[in-house]
Amino acid sequence: MSFLRVVTGLLVFTLSQVSVAETKAQCSTYPSKILGRKVKFCIQRSKNDSPIQNEPVVYFLHGLGGNESIWTKGGYSEALNKLVAEEADFPAMTFVSFETQIDSFFSDFQGGSSGSKAYETWLLKDFIPFIETKFSVCRERSCRGIAGVSMGGFGSLKIALKNPETFSVVAANSPALPPFSIHEDNELWRDYFSHTPIGVTKGMFLLKDVRRIFPTEQLYEANNPANVVSNLPNSSPLPGIYFDVGSEDNFGFEVGYEIFKNTLETNNIPFSSFIEEGGDHFIFHHRNQYLLTFLKNWAVNYR
Repeated sequence: MSFLRVVTGLLVFTLSQVSVAETKAQCSTYPSKILGRKVKFCIQRSKNDSPIQNEPVVYFLHGLGGNESIWTKGGYSEALNKLVAEEADFPAMTFVSFETQIDSFFSDFQGGSSGSKAYETWLLKDFIPFIETKFSVCRERSCRGIAGVSMGGFGSLKIALKNPETFSVVAANSPALPPFSIHEDNELWRDYFSHTPIGVTKGMFLLKDVRRIFPTEQLYEANNPANVVSNLPNSSPLPGIYFDVGSEDNFGFEVGYEIFKNTLETNNIPFSSFIEEGGDHFIFHHRNQYLLTFLKNWAVNYR
């Protein structure tokens, strides 16, 4: 084998390795004026080169009991690198995960739009502007997305649908979609939880916690994704929508999944969804790649 061929082969190998080099989430903190404390967040790009102008950005919302680390612990970081390595056309994208509190539901506590628990207002008015100012990411609806898992799936769907002028895509793994109003009679809820793996005791404790966030039926319905869909003005822009669930979800969210899916169909709103037969709440450990692929396709076509 000639020296030139060896050198050429090494060069090609090196360039191919560079093109699929893995990226990692880079974490930091920033002082939030609204929340009155430092907030942890992590950023991972799909590429190691310099950010492009108006690079598509997705804000990723954690699940109950979680924080900004769900991006890596839930396998999303690893899945992103795997897809980038496998797909030559994977676009430059930025993903941002962040902490709130373990049971924030990404909502303004009891409807208050200020203070240390105003998490929806904080996200829209404080955190996103901070990220857009500090980093080279999109500042326009066309290339701004939101996604989440479990509680964060609930949060991402309801925030995107309440603010369709802000987000052009939303994706959710195992979203926490309730089967009926959280203010229904306790006996109905006990019967429901008795048929789910979480059980009555833990289920009712969780329900009590969620009722603290949404203490009135009116406030709950204003944040219930299915109800938000039903009340979207005809003139509202519609984000691309993806969501999935396991048919044997630990919390029984497959019931809420069907309600939300039927509501979208009734209102002629396009979406992509998937129910995994026999899957539990933790399908996101392998369904994360489908969520990322949906977002990748959006990023490729947004322009």
